[in-house]
Amino acid sequence: MAMKSKAPTTVNGITAIGLDPGFGNTSVCLAGRVGTIQSAVSIPRQTGLAALGMKSAGRRAKIVTMSNGAQYAVGEGAAAKGTLKTSMDYSALASPERRALMYAAFAEALDGGVLSDSSEVLLAIGLPVPLLQDEQQAQVVLDGLKQLKGSHEFSIGDRVHRLTVAKIKGLAQPAGTYINYAYDDALNPVPGVNKSEVLVLDIGMNTLDIYVLQNGQVLDSFVGGDEVGVKRLLELLATNGRDIMELDVLLRHGTLKLEAAQLDGYLGEVLAAIKQTAPNLRRFDVVIPCGGGAQVLGDRLKFALLSKGAKVEWPALPIETNVRGFWKYGMLHAK
Repeated sequence: MAMKSKAPTTVNGITAIGLDPGFGNTSVCLAGRVGTIQSAVSIPRQTGLAALGMKSAGRRAKIVTMSNGAQYAVGEGAAAKGTLKTSMDYSALASPERRALMYAAFAEALDGGVLSDSSEVLLAIGLPVPLLQDEQQAQVVLDGLKQLKGSHEFSIGDRVHRLTVAKIKGLAQPAGTYINYAYDDALNPVPGVNKSEVLVLDIGMNTLDIYVLQNGQVLDSFVGGDEVGVKRLLELLATNGRDIMELDVLLRHGTLKLEAAQLDGYLGEVLAAIKQTAPNLRRFDVVIPCGGGAQVLGDRLKFALLSKGAKVEWPALPIETNVRGFWKYGMLHAK
């Protein structure tokens, strides 16, 4: 749900949009407002009047119509509208399916408003640390993201949206949380933050990204990550034929019953991955957990970090903090 804010909308005539193309959630931030949608996408099956007199299980999905007429069902309910086409391959970030997710999240962040067709958009995109560590693969993905430059037109329901992406800035996903922590919504630096060594633990659907920054600079010795995202927890469960994204919906709604032993086992994997890159949490001035995994583990993760001496700063909205930082990054680089 989009959040209201008095944040600035443009700088020097440039509109910044933050994009977090996560494998669990796709989030967009525009003028401090965030739109988030589950990263599930399918091509809707045409079933005529087969559902006559009944409610559709996929009614929560948003139907995105592309400029070429192609349609995609996205978000919760997408699995009930057709076969899921969700890809967890980094090279697919500029694919039509991922664009449909971006468009739906953009419409949520716009919250019924209209973006001027004349607006010059700077798109700030967060990318996973394990991807960026592989320089060759990262360059292929960055080159692919250039396809997002230019004009975009799509519709959701009877509302047509248009935007033109003039510039693209890429940055590591956990850097968004640091930027969101270091700058307020009016883009003013928070006093004293530049002296702090800040550890960000970003637990997404696919990966745990570990990142340390001080005064806006990355400490290379504490950059790392592992594939122990929420998907790892879901894979530990008996799927009974369900796709990971279907299990994710049940998890979001609290209907997926997780035993304490399963959560503790998953937490153990996360802590082991953190220890490989940051063995002593006491040295950091601030430790910020974020992402869907932080939300799932909640107090289990918080108390485990505190017990290891970490000075934990828990975000009010762990899933949104990265994309808010991407938007602020875009605004700061538009000046």
